[in-house]
Amino acid sequence: MVFVRMQTQQHVVRRLRDLGGGSFALEVDGPFAPTEAGQFFMLRTAERWPVQLPRPLSIYDLAPDRSWGSFLIKPIGPGTRALCDLRAGEGVVVTGPLGKPFPAGVENPVCVAGGVGLAPFLLLARRRHAAGGRLRLLFGGRDRASLAGIEDFEPIADVHASTDDGSRGHPGLVTDLLEGLCERGLVAAGETVFCCGPDPMMHAVAKLCAARGLHCYLSLETYMACGYGVCNGCTVAVRGERFGEWPYSKTCVDGPVYAAHELKMT
Repeated sequence: MVFVRMQTQQHVVRRLRDLGGGSFALEVDGPFAPTEAGQFFMLRTAERWPVQLPRPLSIYDLAPDRSWGSFLIKPIGPGTRALCDLRAGEGVVVTGPLGKPFPAGVENPVCVAGGVGLAPFLLLARRRHAAGGRLRLLFGGRDRASLAGIEDFEPIADVHASTDDGSRGHPGLVTDLLEGLCERGLVAAGETVFCCGPDPMMHAVAKLCAARGLHCYLSLETYMACGYGVCNGCTVAVRGERFGEWPYSKTCVDGPVYAAHELKMT
């Protein structure tokens, strides 16, 4: 796989698409460099940026000709709120693509998402659909509103939903869905799981995968300040040959996607 050197460019906002549940897809004009599922960009508004640092966001959608791209945002602080206050025609400064994506060559992964952890999987779903297949997506949230973006996947993927309150899909945790697919033989030992979401959910998915003989890759939501390895603010404890003898890794450079066995999870 060839990675494209990051670029910083000012783009123009196309629209802000309401996904429901307080989440939005910020669509901006390209051109974008070739980008893989799991890579991310650093974003800030061109004017009136209220904080010092840009915000890291996974690429959500990308036009086949890369003439536009979008980012899934849930506004929770001044930076993400400023991005969601942008209107069509305004400028946004975008740096990327950054980070390591999900591994290539996995033809039919099982994708497990929680909340805004849905973001890395739409590119995978579109590419599998274009090749004549359907991605398997397991998507969990607190309630129906938390499943923001699920409608983008339903026409092109096999979607299994769960909610803590039972308002949509399976009443319970998304890990229960994965366990159920394993018990029914719909997910078999030796297959690969891609996962992104809150840390407790990812820990649970990794544990389940280990017990079921599944390969597991996690896309971490560690906060990143610079995005390219300068500030050392996104380090995580790791092990394995990829990191030599060094016990820590920079998520923005070596990740955000890691094999689960590479992470020292407590």
